[in-house]
Amino acid sequence: MFHTPTMAGGKTPVFLNKIAVQLREQNWFALAAEFVIVVVGVFLGLQAANWNEERQERKDEGVILTRLQAETATLLELVRNEREDLQTRTDLFTQAQSVIFTSADPRPLTPSECSAVAASHIYRREADQLPILEELLSTGRFDRLKDERIKNQLRRYILFRDRQRANHEERTNELFRLYSRHPDAIQIAALPRGSDTELDWGYMKNPDLRFAPQCNVDQMRSNRQFLNELFDNMGRNGHVLLGYEEREAILVELQQRLDEIFES
Repeated sequence: MFHTPTMAGGKTPVFLNKIAVQLREQNWFALAAEFVIVVVGVFLGLQAANWNEERQERKDEGVILTRLQAETATLLELVRNEREDLQTRTDLFTQAQSVIFTSADPRPLTPSECSAVAASHIYRREADQLPILEELLSTGRFDRLKDERIKNQLRRYILFRDRQRANHEERTNELFRLYSRHPDAIQIAALPRGSDTELDWGYMKNPDLRFAPQCNVDQMRSNRQFLNELFDNMGRNGHVLLGYEEREAILVELQQRLDEIFES
């Protein structure tokens, strides 16, 4: 004899009760209809869930692209500003080299040239953060992006960024702090404070004094170790500048593709 399954509390689900009745009465047509209704209901429920999930993913993708566009623009501005500062430094190096590394009649270095030489050991890591990209990678949402060009550009940027970070670690290894190693060639002097535009190396907030390097070109020229160490410090600047140019090109390409997506 067929027994109808019951739920906790002795209650039987309505659709199971109907099926049990139809089995006892051998009403195969009604049974088939009930089965079709159940299957279709489950299918529509799953489809509705899938549609809702897809809608949420598309909404999330829109938020991702909006943030990516804003953060790319912000990073690109930072990169351009840093590149401009680095180009100024490169120009000062070039000017100082023509004085320090030649046998021509020496002239004193300008305050800006002397400062660039004294700070030639300083190489800060380039701005490279796209916070939304880090978030996508950490949460596994990278594939929410459906545009293959955007995804390929971001992969290219990740590879470039990681390579540049490794280059920075290598580049900043064994740089020479010249004013500490060669005080006869570069002296950090305390000078009377004048206008606010004067070069000031200190963060002492002294109202009467400012601190600035003073360069002795004759001592620099006669010290072969100094010249070699200065050359080593300066020689890394060109590689950094090339890295900025490549980073800017990658970000410009990414920004252009994002603009195309939002304009379409």
